[in-house]
Amino acid sequence: MEPGMNRVEVLSSGRLGPPRAVRRGAGWVAVDALAERWVVEVGWWRTPPARRRRLYCWRVLLEDGGCLDLRWEPGAGWLAREWG
Repeated sequence: MEPGMNRVEVLSSGRLGPPRAVRRGAGWVAVDALAERWVVEVGWWRTPPARRRRLYCWRVLLEDGGCLDLRWEPGAGWLAREWG
């Protein structure tokens, strides 16, 4: 798990495509808009290169009015920050 982040379930458009919904509490909340997208390269300074990885990050606006920063890589997703 990423330090300081909570695991989160995300429905996405494809393997690393944009998020479509996020599980909050007992149900799913649809993503209303994608506000921003960026990629974080982790471990680029390390050797061997196999220890490097990419985290795909999205700031999403939810149908229920929430705003979240999400980070994930294949097989794992985290809630990095909740705004408001």
